[in-house]
Amino acid sequence: MSKKGKTPSLIGGGAGKSDFVVAKRKRKCKRCSGYIHKDENCVEVKIPNTLNHKTYCFDCFKETLEQSQRDLDALKEKVNSF
Repeated sequence: MSKKGKTPSLIGGGAGKSDFVVAKRKRKCKRCSGYIHKDENCVEVKIPNTLNHKTYCFDCFKETLEQSQRDLDALKEKVNSF
């Protein structure tokens, strides 16, 4: 399955609170469109100021965390250069 777009980062205005949940029904990962089956672990990222959320499989969420860490490291580097 191909992934949509660049790896997202949790650093930004569109990122919300992440919850680790067990799927109550079959779902699709927002990023890779792979299926997350009932009773499988997944991650829900709440969209701020709405009742909606985005669902991610663990592999895609792990990549998101890694990208977020790279973004944080870059920000730290910039802050330390001042």
